[in-house]
Amino acid sequence: MSDRWVLFVAIDSYLDASLGAVPYAESAARTAADLLAAAGWPKKQHVALLGNHATKGAIESRVRKLRRALKKGDHLLVWIDAHAFSHKGAGSIAAWDTSPDDLMDSGVSLAGMVKELTASKAAEVVFLLDVGAGPLPKAAWPAGVSPWLDFTEIDRLFADSPKAVALTATVDDQESHTAAALKGSVWTFLLLEALAGRGAKALTPAGTVTAASLHRFLEDELPRLLRKHFDGRTAQTPRLFGDATAGAVVADLSASAAAAGGALLDSARLKRIAFRTQSHGRVRDLSGFRKTFKLPEHAGPSARSFIAKCAADDVRADLDEVFEAVRANLGYKRKEIDSSTGAGMGALRTPDFEYTVSMALDPTDPTQVIWTRELGQLADAGFVRTAGFEAAFGRLFDQLRFEFASPVDVEAVVDRLEDDPPAGVGVAVASDGAACDVTLAGTAGAVRVERAALTIRGRAGTVGGLLDQFLEFVRRVGPLGEPPALPAKG
Repeated sequence: MSDRWVLFVAIDSYLDASLGAVPYAESAARTAADLLAAAGWPKKQHVALLGNHATKGAIESRVRKLRRALKKGDHLLVWIDAHAFSHKGAGSIAAWDTSPDDLMDSGVSLAGMVKELTASKAAEVVFLLDVGAGPLPKAAWPAGVSPWLDFTEIDRLFADSPKAVALTATVDDQESHTAAALKGSVWTFLLLEALAGRGAKALTPAGTVTAASLHRFLEDELPRLLRKHFDGRTAQTPRLFGDATAGAVVADLSASAAAAGGALLDSARLKRIAFRTQSHGRVRDLSGFRKTFKLPEHAGPSARSFIAKCAADDVRADLDEVFEAVRANLGYKRKEIDSSTGAGMGALRTPDFEYTVSMALDPTDPTQVIWTRELGQLADAGFVRTAGFEAAFGRLFDQLRFEFASPVDVEAVVDRLEDDPPAGVGVAVASDGAACDVTLAGTAGAVRVERAALTIRGRAGTVGGLLDQFLEFVRRVGPLGEPPALPAKG
């Protein structure tokens, strides 16, 4: 029977204070240990080297012992939260007793650690590397030493490895940013959220967190969290090295997901969630349209481009109105909101959501335009139930739309509902089987299921009702193979 091992190396501060600090590294490792124990990595197989226990000798000794202890088919997770540096293409981890004037010889070779552990009998080795949480003081650098790992070396170590994969918090010379409000680095905070089951996008359909699904979650969520806690110019790029082993399981949360009723929205199939509303208007009512202009006769490319220019002031006015609404009701500072316009559309991006407005010619009547307003990229689905969201957007949207990355088998959904119809559920299907409308007794509106999307339709001013209708759909009909990340009412 295979075993699952974890090696923790986490250091808040060093014997020589000139090496700087990595705030909250040790507490994050302790939290991770508890979460991993609940996710299939028993604590009796944890090797924790924290603080002054993470000396160069101790780390290298435990790595050698782990290599001998690992049996065929075992799995190993290596968690490193510490400073790191490189010289002439070779990277090292700063041990607790590393000397600033002898960094390379007194640090722990990353290549040596990787080669030692991948030479073991383990089937998979996953490295989680949060290094460079604060740059080393320049005074501490010997000539030619950089206070970050050499990512060319990391790529070489993992690119063709049949058993090892690495996730890094940064790339090249970037800093791994720490937010006091999160009590740790932003990357590690998100990693812990995923291990705790609070990152639906990190889950596979089987309820596991793999290296690939975890990286996808980190890649999606890190920019949003950076915008929330830092200015818009803060950059940090997480990376995954070792595609061949990207399916390695980091945590098995299937049991807890099942106990909670499952996830409604499987990140492997879900492409986007958005609140939406559409309205029509006349071309001649656009701010930029003049009486001397000729109305379009068809919705061709030149007409679309022309009308987009006519709508530029209307798009900007819409964004300005939403900008003031979210500042007044949600308390954002100016620097927390990015706006952009172009080609008949505009967008506002905040730490919690993205709002877009777009205009298009009606293809059936080119004297009319269709306005589409959407709100998506939600950092937290519970956000839509807050009083601030209700005040800013509560009366705007009449649709909740789930777009899928891979098609849903609509005919299979219809067959299941017709063969074993749930109480109070009705279904109407298009003759070609490409879409169906599901009605739920006791709820207003309808649910339209198409191959590419599921759309909840209601009345404007019922954002919470759209959520409740979706949850009722899942309760009565069951998931479509995609599972929930939306909050229950309460």
